[in-house]
Amino acid sequence: MTPQEAKQTAEAIRKIILDTYYREVQPSPFFTDLRAGTLSRPRLQGWIKNWYSFALEVNTGMATVYHQFVGFFKRHPELENRIAQKIGEEFTTPAIGGHARMLPILGNALGVSADEMIECELIPEARGLVDFFVRSWIDIPLAECFAVHMEEEIFGFISRDFQQSLPKYGVTKDAMKYFRIHEEADLDEEHGGTNQAILEVALQEGYGNERAGWPLEYCGKIAVQMIGNFYDGVYRRFP
Repeated sequence: MTPQEAKQTAEAIRKIILDTYYREVQPSPFFTDLRAGTLSRPRLQGWIKNWYSFALEVNTGMATVYHQFVGFFKRHPELENRIAQKIGEEFTTPAIGGHARMLPILGNALGVSADEMIECELIPEARGLVDFFVRSWIDIPLAECFAVHMEEEIFGFISRDFQQSLPKYGVTKDAMKYFRIHEEADLDEEHGGTNQAILEVALQEGYGNERAGWPLEYCGKIAVQMIGNFYDGVYRRFP
């Protein structure tokens, strides 16, 4: 593809991702109640217990992508810089241990201990979410990998919803630092836009749909739907 064609293709995938989020995730019962201030405490606690493993494992999975596609990144040092910075931020912002280390602070504000999060036996929807996204880092072709992870932008919107809503549940600004950092990072062009930048160069080099049943548009859409399925599962399984 030419650079212009690659950009148009990536933008079309981004549109599918955003449309799916606004149609299926944003208006879902979990987020409708969250924004209204009526989401039950057991649902909030069920959410964070099941989210912790995702937050930790998807980041450790992402750390392997540098090695998996190191040949590609060696040929594109500007993208190598961006993926290295992105991985580094996940594990060092705001301090050593990175984003996931902020979840026990939030959990404590919601009445959930760190041990409860660490030892949580995940609901099926959470297990599916973790395994889908970890595998999408370690075991799929290059273009499909970054088409899936273009969904990262919607975590910025989700983080904004949590950050604006949790004060209604008595959660302080300090306890919500996890969401502030994610909103800033995932909606930032340098961090959140890295996945699309990598995909565009991959498309220019001829990478594309390599597996039956996994067109790139589907990769973006199913990633958002897996997130929606997780939140629907939390809402359904906790009172």
